[in-house]
Amino acid sequence: MSPLEPYDSDDFFRRLVGNTSEGVLTIDEHSTIVFANPAIKDILGYEPAELVGSSKLSLIPERLRAAHAAGLEKYLRTGNKHINWGGIELPALHKDGHEVPVLVSLKEHPDTEEKRLFTGLFRDLSDQKLRERRFEAVFNNTYQFTGLLEPDGTLIEANDTALSFGGLKREEIVGTPLWEVIWFQSNERAREIARKGVEKAANGGFIHDEIRVQGEERSAIIDFSIRPVTDHHGTIRWLLPEGRDITSLKKREQHLQVLHRLLRHNLRNDLTAIGGFAETLERELEGKQLEYAAEIVATVEELSELNETAKKLADAALESEFDQEPVQLWPVLATVVERLQDEYPHSQIVLPEPVHLQVAADERLATVFQEVLENAIEHTETAEPVVELEIDDTTPVSIHITDNGPGIPETEQTGVFNEQPVTQLDHGSGLGLWLVELILDDYDGTLSYTDSPGHGARVTISLPRGGETG
Repeated sequence: MSPLEPYDSDDFFRRLVGNTSEGVLTIDEHSTIVFANPAIKDILGYEPAELVGSSKLSLIPERLRAAHAAGLEKYLRTGNKHINWGGIELPALHKDGHEVPVLVSLKEHPDTEEKRLFTGLFRDLSDQKLRERRFEAVFNNTYQFTGLLEPDGTLIEANDTALSFGGLKREEIVGTPLWEVIWFQSNERAREIARKGVEKAANGGFIHDEIRVQGEERSAIIDFSIRPVTDHHGTIRWLLPEGRDITSLKKREQHLQVLHRLLRHNLRNDLTAIGGFAETLERELEGKQLEYAAEIVATVEELSELNETAKKLADAALESEFDQEPVQLWPVLATVVERLQDEYPHSQIVLPEPVHLQVAADERLATVFQEVLENAIEHTETAEPVVELEIDDTTPVSIHITDNGPGIPETEQTGVFNEQPVTQLDHGSGLGLWLVELILDDYDGTLSYTDSPGHGARVTISLPRGGETG
């Protein structure tokens, strides 16, 4: 249409709706379809020409046709403007017979005199409904307590796990501030953490803590967090509270701590007593008996060292008072090497040139190097062990430790360097490498092993970077 041609509203309308991705149908007062745009085929499978002249009721499931016909008839008869013609979700009938969820907005043409016309805009909700079903499946089928809050902390949704734990119905708690729900009524600390968590998350922060919550039949210790949820503009729209029941885990942890303290205390005292008696015998006996006494003393020393390693392992597993921060790698490594060189004067530990690297670690980093290097020295089975270190300035930082020994036997690798299950017959004999792996796991680091290209073992410690190189 050129600028000089008269304006044709019908032609403009057809051109406009012909290029939209949403389906458009126009019907008359008898529900006869008088226009359909091309997009209707993508939604309902019909070519536009197939629909023009047919009744709109053919696109409606049979169970709903009477209600639709009655609604249009009442509107035509009464002109009732309160009938909701806009934004209605309903099922439409596809050409192949299946139902398609659509959002329909129906408006009457304001300038029709000969006959009354209505145009409906059809939006396919299939993908949206699928996403909703997927979300509901995840939301309600997790063992974790999960909810959804307004930014002010008002609860707008809770999953089935949380509701069941509290013996609650959804309608009983929706609209209630999170900290006023029964879950947080057992103690003031829980309520305060919930209140502060909402405030912090509403300002873009994140809270994570362990709290005790109250259920219908029991209380529970949960790993609790609240985080913000933003829209595509970055605006905080909701808050997401989550809780993982760790009651059994905390009880096991407490039992292990008691057992660890009891065994360590008793074992240390008994080993001290046995060592004292054996040393006395060593001074008094001669010949074969002296050899036996010396063997007892040596065994006591080994068991004492093992007990100390077990303490470190238990501390690393049961304690959580370690704050990771950027740590200069070289001073820690050089100090450990110097100490071991004094302890094993016949060994040779070869360090590379100093490097200025920071890794994310804590005070236990020295233990990692101590255990791996000492393991390499003690198991080389040679008179003069040689251990070489390499440092790769990569991300993560890698420290390679290579020795000239026979390599690590398969049984000693079980559960540390591979995923093989630990059994009574298949397991390592020491605790040092277990301790190293546990600490590195806390750091988000790794411990790996390969046979050395020459002869020996090559262990690699990988650590996350903890700051800028400098």
